[in-house]
Amino acid sequence: MSSYNRFSGTPKKTFDLIEHSNNNSFLYVWSTAYSNEFKDGFKNITEKIFEGNYGRNLLKHIKKLINIIDENNIEIIQTQFFFGELLGGILKALKPNIKLIVTFEGAMSAGFIKRNIQKLIYKKVDAFIYISKYVKTEKEKVFPQLKQSETLIIYNGTDKLKVDETLAINKENNFSLLSVSSLINIKNIDVLIDMMQLLSINKQQDIHLFIAGDGVHKKELEAKVKAHKIENRVHFLGRQKAIGNLLANADVIVHPCYIEGFGLSVVEAMMAEKPVIVSNSGALPEIVEHKKTGFLVNPFKAEDWQKAILELKKNKDLANKIAKNARIKAEQDFSVKNFVNNYNLFYQKL
Repeated sequence: MSSYNRFSGTPKKTFDLIEHSNNNSFLYVWSTAYSNEFKDGFKNITEKIFEGNYGRNLLKHIKKLINIIDENNIEIIQTQFFFGELLGGILKALKPNIKLIVTFEGAMSAGFIKRNIQKLIYKKVDAFIYISKYVKTEKEKVFPQLKQSETLIIYNGTDKLKVDETLAINKENNFSLLSVSSLINIKNIDVLIDMMQLLSINKQQDIHLFIAGDGVHKKELEAKVKAHKIENRVHFLGRQKAIGNLLANADVIVHPCYIEGFGLSVVEAMMAEKPVIVSNSGALPEIVEHKKTGFLVNPFKAEDWQKAILELKKNKDLANKIAKNARIKAEQDFSVKNFVNNYNLFYQKL
């Protein structure tokens, strides 16, 4: 795993998988970022954590990993992202009896050189796991060889997030929108700022947008909010651990990413019985059914986002019905129990 950062989806799902799996799990982390916040949590659920603070020194990483494999009788290696795939591919070449699983956490592809290295690595991989049909389709476009490989789609899972009443936010009498997202371009938070400007023009002054997350795009977003003179209704919260509290205090959750590989924050909102508005692209249509478990809208049309917001605001019965359907859908298809059981069955088969 690249870091302990449970603010992001991959460490979060890895934590749940380790905690609830019936297998003995060992964790290798090649960066100690966010160790102060989250390392102790991982220590409580794993057999053992190993850290490799060697930067991109492959020799040191491989030497340490071989010792870990030999000393702990490791049978399966599971990894993700380019550097993890590279380490896994080298280990598979040196330890051919090890089973190597690569999980694809998103649909984006690396540059030309990395893609050609990945083609070589993927020849050694025993199985590939995709987090959605969308990711599978996109990856197979780039790497047609994957169509002939052992593959499985396992959707991510979550439980209802806990709420700490002592941290509850006072909504006053506002209609609160919540976005939980990294502040990077592909997350498309810009359209939410444009939407808030339209709502301001239309005298919807009681609608507030809360943005939980951080990233390289934050300053640009803040500047855009200032330019639109809506600073009093768009609130940047930074990274937050108490997401359960934010969900409890929100009226609607908005997620405008246009190439989302899955959308764990969307499922968390559904599990909390909140109506969601999401992009009609990426993997999100696999999670949300329009006007049944949420709203699907064009990711780039602020007018469509405004229309969906106002419909849910004005029609509370519809909002409540969608929220209830969303919770039922999330509990049936995207629970941690389903997620972990699917992995356990796959490990046994492998």
